[in-house]
Amino acid sequence: MGASGTGILHPVLILLLGLGMQAQAMTTVTAMVGDTVTLFCEANRDGDLSLVSWRMKVSETDNEQLISFSPTKNAVTYKEVSGYKDRIIMNKDYSLNISNVGIQDEKIFSCFTLVQSDINEVPVSLKIYKKPSNPEIVELAAFLEEGKLQEVGVCVVNNSYPVANITWQHNFQNVDLSSSANDRVVTSEKGYYNTISSLKYTSKKGEGRVSFTCIATYFEDQDRTASKKSSPVTLFVHYKTSKVSLQVTPAQDVEEGTNVTLSCSGDGYPPPDAFVFIKNGEDKPVSMDQYELINVTQEDTGEYTCSQQDNPDIKDAVNITVHYLALTVNLSENVSKMVGENMTLECIAKSSGTVDVTLMKKNKVFPNPFMVESLQYVHSGSYTCLAKIKEVKEMKREKTVIVRVEGKPRINKLTKKVVNNAKVISCVVEGFPKPTVQWSINGTSPREESVKDKKSQWNHRITVQPSENITVTCTAINPHGQDQDTVNLTAMRFKEPVDETLEQDPLDPNNKNDNSKGNDQAKVIVGIIVGLLIAAVIAGVVYWLYKKKSPTSKTKTNERGTADEIKKINKGDNNHTSGSSAV
Repeated sequence: MGASGTGILHPVLILLLGLGMQAQAMTTVTAMVGDTVTLFCEANRDGDLSLVSWRMKVSETDNEQLISFSPTKNAVTYKEVSGYKDRIIMNKDYSLNISNVGIQDEKIFSCFTLVQSDINEVPVSLKIYKKPSNPEIVELAAFLEEGKLQEVGVCVVNNSYPVANITWQHNFQNVDLSSSANDRVVTSEKGYYNTISSLKYTSKKGEGRVSFTCIATYFEDQDRTASKKSSPVTLFVHYKTSKVSLQVTPAQDVEEGTNVTLSCSGDGYPPPDAFVFIKNGEDKPVSMDQYELINVTQEDTGEYTCSQQDNPDIKDAVNITVHYLALTVNLSENVSKMVGENMTLECIAKSSGTVDVTLMKKNKVFPNPFMVESLQYVHSGSYTCLAKIKEVKEMKREKTVIVRVEGKPRINKLTKKVVNNAKVISCVVEGFPKPTVQWSINGTSPREESVKDKKSQWNHRITVQPSENITVTCTAINPHGQDQDTVNLTAMRFKEPVDETLEQDPLDPNNKNDNSKGNDQAKVIVGIIVGLLIAAVIAGVVYWLYKKKSPTSKTKTNERGTADEIKKINKGDNNHTSGSSAV
């Protein structure tokens, strides 16, 4: 092609072309706004081609010349047509390029050829399309009211060509809402279309909240469509409260002294936040949905009702029972009694239900009340009253009473034992407070050995090896008085008979045969005594016979001798002092 120029075809030639032109079937070419489109020349070009021209239809009867080419002159002629300068080019194959197409280019273009005397023209229809902006929902309602037809919002789709179609989705489902939508189209300054669709919707109770989305469907080609979707919007459905619910925390087993929370709620949306709480007909208006009872007592038992503040007929009620359990003991926590006194210990329980009371001492159960006519030291100790209420599993009370049985000291037993060539004296004492024990041996104080106590008795012990006969005294003293007992001991060098206070220690490993030895010694002593008695009887018989047969003087002499023998036998070889407590 030659350089572009400006000129107009000869009027006669134009007239001839107009008269001899033959129209052909029209083709269609599509393009998106901003594209460069190529229109191919389908007119006859075979033979002696003298002219090729592109023109566009401006009216039903008039075409506008755009560009022409004369092969004989190899020259291109441009006509100054507004909007096409520098946008059109004729290619070597006589096709026409139009750059940066817009909706103003949506026209019928035609390729005109002159071959010798044959005139041919083929039209080409150019269709322009433009993608719209993303759809957007604006003018959104603040909320929806149950059962009321309301405008949800407006979906706007801007700058489409041709007109975009708008549809709506409800809760992400394609629902036909066309009957509730009102669409209108507005043309922009650039000739594009702005589609506006407003939607109305009647909400239902129970929906809670609903979502809406609008979809724009547009053409990308004469046979191909595409769509764009807006961001979803959510609206809450407001509806009036028709039911009120009252809940209590804790739900059951309300124990005296705890805190109780009453929570009231309504089924409306938004939920009501102001209620009136009523106890046994007494109003307690609260500006919140909770009412708290602090440190409940028996007086808080009753029926509680809550109702909506602006609609008192909508209400709910619950009964609250505050369980209580009081445990007392007829005695103080610390009790002091004297031995022999009477005592009654009773656990007294009062409750809102069925109560079980147990009196125990060291896991041993006692009757309630526990009555003692003559207290002994074994009755001392810690007594526990335990009360449980059957209606409330975890509800219980406990009281402890410490009983002290006091009395003056008493020496229960004062014993002596022979152990390993020593004499062990044990003094078993009872009394409370614990008596102080003092030992005395002929007026002196011996060292006491430590001995494990047994329950309410205290065992005190000393060990001595007397070289002569001694007297041992055990004295027990406490604030209530004293008691004393004495035992006599013989010297260690003498073999002593066993009397009622002489004992052997069966647990002493050094005296495994002491029992048998003691038994043997007892047998010997008994034998000696029996022998002496028999000898005395025989001597008496002999003396009687002798007296009967002998003279008187001789009889007196023999009587004196026999008396001396009997005296000597009775005296024996035992030189230590005798007595019931001597060893």
